[in-house]
Parts: sequence; C-alpha cells; structure tokens
Amino acid sequence: MMNTIYTFHVRYQCLALLLFFSILHAWGQEARVSLTDAQVTGDSLFLSLKMDLSSIRLNSRTCLHLTPILANSRGGRVELPPVLVSGRRRYRFDRREWALGDDSKVHRAKPYLIQLCKRHSAPRPVSYHVGVPYSVWMGDAALLLRQEVKDCCDLQLLGVDTISGRLFSERVVVQRPEPVRQPVATQHPVSAQQSISVQQPLPVQPAGVQLVAPFVTYSARDVELYVSMLSFLEPTVEPAKKLDEKEVFHIDYPLGSDNVSPDYHNNRAELQKLDSLLSPLSAGNYSSLEYVRVCGYASPDGTYIDNERLAGSRARFFASYIYRNCGIPRSRIETTCVAEDWEGLSVLLQSEQPPYADAALSIIRNVGIFNGREKQLMELRGGAPYRDMLRHFFPRLRRLEVSVRWNIRAVSVGEAYQLIYTHPEWLSLSEMYAAARYYRPGTEQYREVYEIAAYRFPEDVVANINASSAVMLTGDTKSARAYLQRVESDPRSWNNLGVLALMEGHAGEAEKWFRKAVGIEPRKARQNLQRLQGIPVANDRELQDKRGER
Repeated sequence: MMNTIYTFHVRYQCLALLLFFSILHAWGQEARVSLTDAQVTGDSLFLSLKMDLSSIRLNSRTCLHLTPILANSRGGRVELPPVLVSGRRRYRFDRREWALGDDSKVHRAKPYLIQLCKRHSAPRPVSYHVGVPYSVWMGDAALLLRQEVKDCCDLQLLGVDTISGRLFSERVVVQRPEPVRQPVATQHPVSAQQSISVQQPLPVQPAGVQLVAPFVTYSARDVELYVSMLSFLEPTVEPAKKLDEKEVFHIDYPLGSDNVSPDYHNNRAELQKLDSLLSPLSAGNYSSLEYVRVCGYASPDGTYIDNERLAGSRARFFASYIYRNCGIPRSRIETTCVAEDWEGLSVLLQSEQPPYADAALSIIRNVGIFNGREKQLMELRGGAPYRDMLRHFFPRLRRLEVSVRWNIRAVSVGEAYQLIYTHPEWLSLSEMYAAARYYRPGTEQYREVYEIAAYRFPEDVVANINASSAVMLTGDTKSARAYLQRVESDPRSWNNLGVLALMEGHAGEAEKWFRKAVGIEPRKARQNLQRLQGIPVANDRELQDKRGER
C-alpha cells in the first residue's frame, strides 16, 4: 500500500514538472509589442501595433494567444482580436474542433491572425491594425497585452503586460458630436446641432463650375436633409449563404505510386495550399463544412482507360491525405475525375496562342475522342505541335482541383459590425446594412460599408442604389453617378437620379426624375418635388419640432 501511494505522488509530481517545462518551452522569451499609432477619426478609434515575435519558440502541440486589451481604472474594457502563434499539430487539432463547431474550446474571440510556427524558423513580425467604436473613457485608457498558452488542455495565463500606460498624453478632442452607440435606422436622420428651415435653399453645387476636389463636404444639417430625400432600399429575401473556394494542386509522384508523399520534390509547398484553403473560416463558429470535392485530371496522352484509372486513383489518395491530416470527416469528402482534360488543353491553346493553336483547336472541336482525335494531333505538321504540347501543356493538365463549400450561418448585428472589414464575404446584404447602422450617415465609415456591399454584390440593383445614396451623403457625386449608371434602367433608381441632378445644380433635370419616380416611391418623390419648388414639407417641420423639444 505504501508503495502504491509513493508511486502516485512521484507520478503526480512528474506530470506537474512536465507541464511546467512544456509551458516554459512553448513560451521561450516574451513577445515585444509596441504601439505605433493611435488616433480618433470620426466615430472610431484606430490603433496600430508592431509585434516582434522573433524570440518565440513553440513546439508543434502548442499555441500562444496574444490579446491586446483597452482598459481604464473606472471599469472601461474592450478586448481586441487576438493574434495566435500556433504549432502545426496544435493548429490541426484546433481546426478539427472548429470544423466540428466546438469553438468555445479553442479561443474566446475571432483571431486577427493565425500564424503557423515552423520548426526551425522564428514567427514573422505582425503589423496589427484595428478600429473600434470610440468611447470617451478610451481617452485615458491603458493598452495591455494578455499572453496565454494552450497545449493539450485549456488556456493558461502567462501574464498581462502594459504596452502603453495611456493611449493619449493629452485630452482627446473629437470634433464631431458624440457618436451614436446603438444602431440607428438609416431612414431616420441623426440629430444635428442646427435645425433645418424649410425656407432655406437646398444645398447644391453650382452648375457648370469645375471643382478642384472630386466632391464637396456637406454640413450636418445638409446631410440630415439629404438622408430624408435619398432612397435606401431593403434587400429582397436572400438565399442561404454559401461560400465556395477552389485550389489547384500539382503533386509529384514517385514512379509507380499514386500515394501523396509530402517530402517528394515540390510537394510540401503545394500541400501548404491546403492550410489557406481550409482555414479561412476556421477562426470562428460562423460556418459549417458542406463538402470537400477532389477532382483528379489526366492529360490526353496515353489510353483513355489508363488515364481514367490514374486520375481516379490520385483523387482518392489525395482525399485520404486530407482526411488523415486535416481532420475533415471522410463523409464530407467527395472524389471525381476527368480522364482526358481536353477542355483544359483548349483553354491553354487559346490563352497562349502557339503557332499551331488554330489547327489544333479545329481538330479538338471537330474530331471525337474515340474517333482518332489524338492520332490526328500527333500527325499534325509532322508531329512537332504534339511534341511541343507534351513538353509544355500536358504536364500542367495533370493536376488535382479541390473545391470546398461552406454554409455560413446568420450573424447578429454585433457580429456583422466585426466582420464587415475582415470577412465581408460571410455577410448578406441585410447583415451589411445592419452593420452600417453603427455609423453616422455622412461619415466615411458609413460610406465604406455601403461601398463594400456594392463591391461584393456588383449586379444587385439594391446594393448599387444604396451605395449611391451613401456616397452622395459625403458629396461624392462622381462615384454616385457611376453606381447609378449601372442600374439606370431600373425605375427604383429614378429618385436618386433626381437627387443627384439637384446636387449638381440641374433643377430641371431633377424635377423630371422626381416626377418619373412618383409611381415608384410616391411619398418620397412628391416630398422632393415640394422641396424643389419651395413648398413646406411636413416631415421637415416634424423634424424641426423634435429638435426644438430637445
């Protein structure tokens, strides 16, 4: 019995020592983090940090979390997105947890960056840039750095260091009114310091005057008035969000083998593409994997049966490699093959235009695969074109294409606000517009959200009309016209075309567009006509009365 107890204590102490030294080995020396810039612009605080990680050494099972924190003595606190420096094996374990949707076990918030630590090289330096909604308490906040390590279990705190004792040495003076902290609907104007008088002329640019700057700056009351005049449309019912990614792999194989050998020729560099293909959505619980599809391609030389066997076999072996090394369930991996990639050969011939391109393309289009197509290519011009294709084109056709589809879940307004600048491709139009409500109409941030939406949905009428409205609030009529020209044939753009004409000083053209828009947006178009003709508008008086009450 004594032996048993003695053995238990020795084992317990050994495990504790091993865990302690594992943490020390993972941590090595501290990260050197410095604040390079801090400024308040509009409604936001923008921070820039430089992270020197050259002293950090990690084993493959460890991940280091570096989390900047804004905090003051009165309880104000904001945790910024962390930087993760991870060993490769730890990263694979974590990615498996992310793919299975168990994000709570991995990290608290979506990381700013995940950097894989190679065995014999130091992590690269990180330039960290982030913007957060500005609050008054941040003026005397300190910037801290929490450092944690994760090996086999939960995060363990290493320490909290001070990057900057106070962000600003002097009192911060924000030139604009205190920013709105809650989302505000875009159709309701934000209160301004001055009231709008219905007798006051509408703010316009003089017609025919060439401005030095591409746009003008409007006052707060001008912006408020234009918000009530412009069209901000609601998106139609949107389909479920899906994200498709694709990557091409050129894997080299030892003679007589279809198995994937990472250390053979350039395979390791090719296989690193898997990290970028499978990791974009693993930093949060925003997605679930629908499928991974592996397609093997073979070149046309050789018999069709042999090429089909080769392409199918390599696709299956590569799928097995993904299953074993990336933590993707086998049920989510599909395989297919293309025995002879004539379509790919046609694309190469059309893009690179060798001297024989037209003759070879004619044979490919007019002669069937089993009717002597390859034989005719071999006989073309004495066989010289075929030999050139063997050397320069056929090796590029032997490849693997991996397609990944993710299902993206609906996000909250707060999550949309965080994702709009980092991963806008994960957001629907409605979610982007929800994020815009955190910003004051007429600010650069407000404009940027709507322009990001138009960039992500370039063919969407609603996205382009709303983007034109947002940029007009900053006085940029040139960009507004570019957005509206894309959708000018759609009647929903007519009201904004009228506002644009008015801004440019063309009252007659504005009246024409407003009259056309009466059948589309009756109330807004009629009110804009009244404003144009100097007739008092009820909405303007209500707005003025509300501000008088305040």
